[in-house]
Amino acid sequence: MITSVFTVATPDLTPSQLLAAAREAGIDAIEWRCTNVPEHVRNDAPSFWSNNRCTLDPSMSDEALAALRQETEASGLQALAVVPYLACGDLEATERIMSIASKLNAPNIRIGVPGYNGSRPYHELLQEARAYIREAEKLARQYGVKGLVETHHVTIAPSASLARQLVDGCDPDSIGVLYDPGNLVHEGFENYKMGMELLGPYLAHVHVKNAGWAPVNAESADGAAGPLDPVAWSCRWRPVADGVVPWKRVLADLKAVGYNGAFGIEDFSGTYNSSEMLRLFVQQMHTWWEELA
Repeated sequence: MITSVFTVATPDLTPSQLLAAAREAGIDAIEWRCTNVPEHVRNDAPSFWSNNRCTLDPSMSDEALAALRQETEASGLQALAVVPYLACGDLEATERIMSIASKLNAPNIRIGVPGYNGSRPYHELLQEARAYIREAEKLARQYGVKGLVETHHVTIAPSASLARQLVDGCDPDSIGVLYDPGNLVHEGFENYKMGMELLGPYLAHVHVKNAGWAPVNAESADGAAGPLDPVAWSCRWRPVADGVVPWKRVLADLKAVGYNGAFGIEDFSGTYNSSEMLRLFVQQMHTWWEELA
C-alpha cells in the first residue's frame, strides 16, 4: 500500500516541516498543493484554503523546484502529484503545472473541470470540458505526466459515472480519475464498487477523507418545523472513521477491483493536528487493508 498526503490538509506546516512529519508518520508520497497564496492573508492563522503554508507557488523558480525535489527524495519520499486549482480551458496554466510536476518527478496533476450551478446547460459544459481534456492529454504525453479529473461536488463530475463521461476515449496512461468517496457524501454518491468498475482503467488515485450530514438547527432535528417545512441539512467534514463513507467497505471494493494505486489523506475535520492526523491515517489504512487479506 502506498500512502500519500495532499498538503492542503497540513496548512500549519511548511514544506520542510511536512516532509519531516510525513517521514515520521510512515507516509510514502506527497501531493503538493500549488496555487498563489495572496499576500494579504499571509499573516492570518493557517487554514486549509487561505493561508496554507504548505503550498507551492506556480511561479517558483527551477532552482527552487530542484531543491524541493532533492529535499523530498533525501527524506525518502516521492512526489506523487502537483495539485492546482485550474480553470477548465486554461491550457497555459495546465502546461505550467505539468512542467512543475515533471521537474519534481511527480507523475500526476489535477486538471480543471467546469463547475455546475445550473446557469449553463450540462451538455454545453461537457463539450467544453472534453475539448480541453483532449488538449491536456497532448500535454500529458509531452511532459510524461498524467492529468487527473477529480470526482468533486458542484462540478460536472461529482460521480464516478460522470467523471467517466469526461475521460472516455482518452488514453488511460495520460488521463485518469481521482476517485474521492468523501466528496461523494456531498453530491454524486453511487454504489462504490459499481463506480470503480465504471472507471475501469481510468481509476488512477484515491483520496481519503469523510463527511456527514447534520440538521442546520436543533428544531430541524426533531421535526418541530412542521410537515410542510422541509428540514434543512448541511454536509460537514468528519474524521476518516467517523463519517458516512464506510472506509473498510470501500477498501474491500478497491481490493476486489484490483486497485494498486495510492491512498492520499486530506482530512478537513480539524479533529487532529497535522502530525497526529498523518500518523493515525497510516495506522488506519494499513490496519484495515491487512484485515482484508
